Amino acid sequence: MSGAAWAADTPAAKPLDRSIQVYRKADMQEWNREKAGGGKGALLGRFAYTRHQTGRQDGFKEIGWLTLPKGASIGLHGHTDNEDTYIIISGKGVFTDGSGKETKVGAGDVTIARPGQSHALRNAGNEPLVFLNLIANPESLAK
Repeated sequence: MSGAAWAADTPAAKPLDRSIQVYRKADMQEWNREKAGGGKGALLGRFAYTRHQTGRQDGFKEIGWLTLPKGASIGLHGHTDNEDTYIIISGKGVFTDGSGKETKVGAGDVTIARPGQSHALRNAGNEPLVFLNLIANPESLAK
């Protein structure tokens, strides 16, 4: 997901406190968006930290606990210099890869978009689709 696309509605980016090793969900910062990646509806998020708080030395650029309400989706979008992983916690969804292939996903499934790949996700059920989102920079992790 392009940082520039979401920069306008980003919560105030305070510097990342690298001494923190446990992020309690109740204390995470809220960052909700409409039509994320060109999708439909709301993407509700609580973040340990966002890509707007990290630096070149950080392998993980963003860690978030996200929810797509019934009927909502994240539109097809590309990744140029990072990897984006979704770990499905609950609900039913459809993951779309860069070639347009759709795959049903549910609790326990893991998806990834690597640099140069695209992906999308939509809630295909009647309950919220809840997932963890991990964005990493493979170049930072290799150092």
